[in-house]
Amino acid sequence: MTIIEKWTGRHAHALRTALRLTNEAFAEHLGIAPRTVTKWRERPDIVPSQHLQQALDTSLTQAPPDAQIRFAANLGLDERQLPVEHTVLSQLNEALSDLARAVARLESAEPERSPVH
Repeated sequence: MTIIEKWTGRHAHALRTALRLTNEAFAEHLGIAPRTVTKWRERPDIVPSQHLQQALDTSLTQAPPDAQIRFAANLGLDERQLPVEHTVLSQLNEALSDLARAVARLESAEPERSPVH
């Protein structure tokens, strides 16, 4: 998980978008005024108060894994890929193998073509 030493408006905005919340919903989530969230977007260098730093830390820690990944990506820190279920990965590998066999059969069935002069 990405750890933020000192939150700024840029980080807070990245978290809001990663959580896919509106300004109003994010403000309610943090227990602050919507105008504060708007200021974070408008002034990315602003540093929230210590109380809000802690609230943002808690919000990031409690965010679902996919939102944490989006948060890192929003900041250009894309550390991980989305987790893939092993059954889905197994099915994908099987489908690729089937496709490779089908392509090989098609290629072996085609007569060799001579280049056009």
